[in-house]
Amino acid sequence: MAFEISYSSLKIAHQVRESEEKKALEKKRQLLYLVLQYLKDEGYLDTAQSFSNEAHLTNQYQVCDNIDLGTIVQDFETYYYVRFQKYPKICKKVTVEENRRNILKKMPNLENEIQDTTKPRTTNLQNENQRENKLHVPKSSGKASSISVQKTFKSNNSLSDLNLMVLPLTPEGFTNIQVNSAQNNVQSKSSEKLLKPLSGCVTYSTEWKEFAEVISKEICATDLNVHWKDIMGLEEAKRLLKEAVVYPTKYPELFSGVLAPWKGLLLYGPPGTGKTLLAKAVATECKTTFFNISASSIISKWRGDSEKLVRVMFELARYHAPSTIFLDELDALASHRDASGEHEGSRRLKAELLIQLDGLAHSSDRVFLLATSNLPWELDAAILRRFEKRILVDLPNTEARQSMFQHYLPPVVIQMPTLLCELNYGLLAHASAGYSGSDIRLVCKEAAMNAMREAFSVLETCQNDENLPNLKLKIITTEDLQNALKSTKPSALHLAARYQKWQCAFGST
Repeated sequence: MAFEISYSSLKIAHQVRESEEKKALEKKRQLLYLVLQYLKDEGYLDTAQSFSNEAHLTNQYQVCDNIDLGTIVQDFETYYYVRFQKYPKICKKVTVEENRRNILKKMPNLENEIQDTTKPRTTNLQNENQRENKLHVPKSSGKASSISVQKTFKSNNSLSDLNLMVLPLTPEGFTNIQVNSAQNNVQSKSSEKLLKPLSGCVTYSTEWKEFAEVISKEICATDLNVHWKDIMGLEEAKRLLKEAVVYPTKYPELFSGVLAPWKGLLLYGPPGTGKTLLAKAVATECKTTFFNISASSIISKWRGDSEKLVRVMFELARYHAPSTIFLDELDALASHRDASGEHEGSRRLKAELLIQLDGLAHSSDRVFLLATSNLPWELDAAILRRFEKRILVDLPNTEARQSMFQHYLPPVVIQMPTLLCELNYGLLAHASAGYSGSDIRLVCKEAAMNAMREAFSVLETCQNDENLPNLKLKIITTEDLQNALKSTKPSALHLAARYQKWQCAFGST
């Protein structure tokens, strides 16, 4: 009898898996905060600070009053004694040989350093200093950063010492910005992803430590707050991104064999059409570790460092799997290799990138590569072959343009001071053909600013404050938007035909 999978079983399996993941994450969080509180109680403040930074812990959680690590150990010993009539042995003494084997197992490169005793100790220190100076991102000490934070905190709270509070004027009137910002911080920090410590990664050795720390700074651990529903249009691109990243995580039973998820997806098209916005939605919606990589992240002026950074980037992505690597402006990294005057360092970087992409395509690692480019015809042919899907993010259609106008200029734009709109959204959508999403945003901003200019004129020309009339802004009309369209030209219309031609030759949807 053939095994059948029902929709209900897939849903239940996903819900059970999601519940178990939440429980495991909550258990891990509790253990980390218990250890942190124990270190603080025992006076290991520097160790506690380093532990908090490495584990990405925030101040939004604290250990309850009736529990601590010592109490848990004591309760376990009591339970163990009642059941087995003896106390448990929690720690044991390790022999010298066992200790050496454990160290060599965690740090394989240390064996060569132990055996090589002919070099003086100053050589290792000089090499360490050279490696630190070679990296393009300087290494900062935790003590210095904590001092600067304390100074900033004291300077920002100078008014609070005098029991004074500044309430800024917002569209909703005078509000307590401290309350709002605190609520926003609670929401953003509570959604931070708990990352595994770098010390557990295979490549985190003495030689690769600095490179791993550089790449780890590009991990997006906070919520970017961009959702699929916030992106207007681009349904084909959103569907493929969900098939490549979201669904394999939620329903892994359906993705095996020939149905293995896509490993590489290229988004190309005119500038300002929402390619980077799609990447932000992936970082927000998908429960994966998101690496936001640009050219400055993996390019170094020192010989051989760029290739090492690329290798470490993929190793860390496998370590933090499931993960997504986002390469913005791929044409800056992977242009044609037959270009005249190309430096050999650039060729080595592309060769390492091709090797890592080949290993990614032929492995079961849950690592997905997402890239964007405004100039797809500049990309190397071998790089293009590694991207299984190449999606054109074209200029928005009429329906998407109408939704954008309704989003940026609703009937009530601002409540205080009151700024209203009376627009024919359908007419504006047809009149803005060829405009990108970024262009439409600029058009709406220009029309809204035109309504503000009369208020600026009154404020600047009136000398006596008593003669100032009540502030009343002009209503934004369809004519204002049409004038803004005349003064703001589309930025990428001249390239639309070239993108369509390239899609016919190289597109893969």
